Amino acid sequence: MHRFFIQAAFEKDMTIRIENEDFLHLKNSLRIKTGELIEISDGHMNTFCAYVNDFKKDYCEAVIGDKIQNTNEPECKITLYPAILKGDRFENMIQKCIEGGVYAIKPVITSNTIVDLDEKNADKKVERWSRVCKLACMQSKRDILVNIEKPVKLYDAVDYLSKVNDRKYISFVCYEAEREKSIKKILDEAVEHGKKDINIFIGPEGGFQEKEIKRLNDHEIHAVHIGKRILRADTAAFSAVFYTAMRYELYNDLIKNESYK
Repeated sequence: MHRFFIQAAFEKDMTIRIENEDFLHLKNSLRIKTGELIEISDGHMNTFCAYVNDFKKDYCEAVIGDKIQNTNEPECKITLYPAILKGDRFENMIQKCIEGGVYAIKPVITSNTIVDLDEKNADKKVERWSRVCKLACMQSKRDILVNIEKPVKLYDAVDYLSKVNDRKYISFVCYEAEREKSIKKILDEAVEHGKKDINIFIGPEGGFQEKEIKRLNDHEIHAVHIGKRILRADTAAFSAVFYTAMRYELYNDLIKNESYK
């Protein structure tokens, strides 16, 4: 069944409207007919089965059924702080990282960021990125609607993160010059200490400058490597998100298997 996101409070047997782009997608792209089953999510972990009841000129009606109990969300909350990339690479990165299980995306502007954003341009970019987020959440059947924020300067993001009172998180930056600490090692430490909120920083095409890495390290954002090879920024972002989500999935499966013994 195809999934759609509508921000509303749902109850069984209530009738809802599917409008605008979602309606066109349902009708013209998916060619869903009256009586077919779909899934409706409020983007906040509440997802229901529904059936298409009637088509109007500019919208269709669907009737809410039973709530879906199983969740598609990972065992950890991954917040990604990616430097903005050129062209379609940033949008492709957003899509793949949402499929991999990222919880939120907070773009940053670094010293080597090539993309030039003014106030007006940034608003248009965020609007487009939000649409990419929504489509990726629909395609991968997420139970949340992943939010992407307006880009901020790297140091502003770091300073804000350092002021968060709840320290039940761990932060790391993927850095190609790091040789000792691996992503596996830092995630093993996070699992051991019961930390499920993970912040991941990814650099631009030219990488982070050494002074930026030092600033991040000074704020307990640890430099790690994700393998022996040098990855493109978008590949590194997806690899880090996917590896992190899978690490917690494997740990959760291990705990369940132990409890059955």
